[in-house]
Formats: sequence, structure tokens, C-alpha cells
Amino acid sequence: MPESLLFVNIGWMKRYDGQSDDDPTIGNHGWLKNHKWGHEAWNFKPYRGHVYGYVPGRPSDFDLTKLGAAKSDDSVSGVTVIFIAREPRSKQTRIVGWYRNATVYKRVGNATIARAPNVEVEYCIVANHADATLLPALQRPMQIPTAKVAGNLGQSPRWYGGTDAFRDKVRQYVNSGGALDSIKHSPPIRSPRNSNPEIRKMIEVAAIRHATKFYESVEGGSWQIQSVEQDGVGWDLTATRSNEILKIEVKGLSGNVVCVELTPNEFKKMLSPEHRSDYVIYVVTEAGTSKAKSHVFYYNALVRKGKQHLWIAEDGRQLRIKELTGARLTV
Repeated sequence: MPESLLFVNIGWMKRYDGQSDDDPTIGNHGWLKNHKWGHEAWNFKPYRGHVYGYVPGRPSDFDLTKLGAAKSDDSVSGVTVIFIAREPRSKQTRIVGWYRNATVYKRVGNATIARAPNVEVEYCIVANHADATLLPALQRPMQIPTAKVAGNLGQSPRWYGGTDAFRDKVRQYVNSGGALDSIKHSPPIRSPRNSNPEIRKMIEVAAIRHATKFYESVEGGSWQIQSVEQDGVGWDLTATRSNEILKIEVKGLSGNVVCVELTPNEFKKMLSPEHRSDYVIYVVTEAGTSKAKSHVFYYNALVRKGKQHLWIAEDGRQLRIKELTGARLTV
């Protein structure tokens, strides 16, 4: 029998590891209208080897029978708790992380933890820290159905997943570590590079400007950007913020199919253990036009497959990497 699923709708954060000025809780439930952080701010912060899940809204008893318990039970174990939140930029509700093998109590207040001065949080969900997975903020592709249709997510912060088909899809997603199937494209039959060097340079400049503008914006994270295009380091832009760093390789295309080539140095740095976790592939299709669109791929160690390293976009697409070799012959 598949494990029971409980969905909990919380505010959006990057880390959920406490109150931090650079990580406010963003959401629509009442508390957040007047407060910078919600009590879900600690949902993925370990406490004595466990994580505790806060459920927004007025305290009320859980219907544990929907999770496989008897009416007389005060708790149920072995539940996979899926935390969902509305992504501020796209306004889409997405899966941000989960607890596996969690225990859900009927009543809020099974555990009360002092989280900050004058802040005590009551909980009804607990799991081992080792069974908790929080997806990086830019790698949360799976959307939750919110259309006003019977069975979809409604106003309650608690939801049980609607249909069997959707719950099965979520189980597969959790089992994969948070990777959606990549979108398959027909393989390109020629190089994506424009053969005209002047046009190619214009496209490259437009793509660099596009990436710089995005990462310097509030939407992109308010990073400090430094161009290292001429330094031969293996990427184009270095983005820094506090103690964080991104190494951004920018590729511009005149068409709308994502297919780019890396130099040997770029590819080496992309795969290097020293750089890969910070290495970003930022592709701009139809660069320099009003239809310019970015496709941004971040390294995802959570879904690494053996020796295969994966770069995944926000919408779940995975970069397929094909190594190329060649030779130049002269007389």
C-alpha cells in the first residue's frame, strides 16, 4: 500500500531555517500580512535530530482517517508530508520540500518549541531530520493544481492530494528526489552558433545584458555582478551576495531552441568538483529581440545519477550533455 500523503500550504521561503533578513516568509495567510516571518520559518531547521512542521491557520484537529488511521487514534506514522507554497514571481503553487516517515498528531501542540525571543511555536508534525528534503528555491518545478475544480487545493492549509493519479505523480516526484521528466526535443542537425561573427557578437552582448539585468534585480536575487568574460576563468559572470557565489556561463541564441556549445575550458569548469555546485548555465533564446527569453539551469546534487551530473531548470527541464571531439587537419 502506498504511503499516505498530506499537503501543507505554507509561506514561501528559500531556506526555512529561522528568521533571517534575506529570507522573509512570503504568503497570503493572515499572519503574514503584518509579520515578516511566519512560524513555518523553522520547518526545515533541525532540533535535537528532528524537524517539526508548522501548519498555518487556526488550530483544529486533523482528520487522521484520511491518512489511514482509525477514528480513535491520536496520531498516525509513516506519512509523507509535502510542503507547498506560492512562488512569488510566477504566482504558481509549488512543492518546496517534504518529510518522509513523518508522524502527524490529531491535535496541534504535541510539541512546543521556543524558536526566538517571545516566539513559541506549536507543532503537530514531526520527522527525523534525515528524512527531510528541502528543494533549493530555484529548483522547485512541480506545480500544484489550484484551478477552482472539485478536489483541487482550496483555501485550507491542509490538502490530501485530490486524485489518485496526482498523488501517484507526487510519489514518483519525491522518489526521484525532485526531478520532473525532461522535455524531449528533436536533436539539432547543425551547430546553434550563428555563422556571421558580427551578428554572433551582438547576440552574445544582448545575452550578457539580459543575465546581468536579471541577477541584479530583486526578482533575480539582488546579486552583485562582475564580468569575467575576458579573464578565461571558464564562465562569463560572477555573482556574489553575502557569502554566496554563482558562476554564470551565458549563451545567446538567435532562435528559440535551447542548444548551446561549451568550450573545453567552460566544460571542464562546469564539471569540476570545485565549481559545479555554483555553476549556472544561462541561455537566452531570441536574444536581442522583444521575444528574448531566459532558460536558466542550476546544478542539482539531490538527483545526481551515479557519475552523471545534472543541471535542471525551474520548470524541471534537464540539460542533456553530449561530449564532442574534433580535429583540425593541415598540410
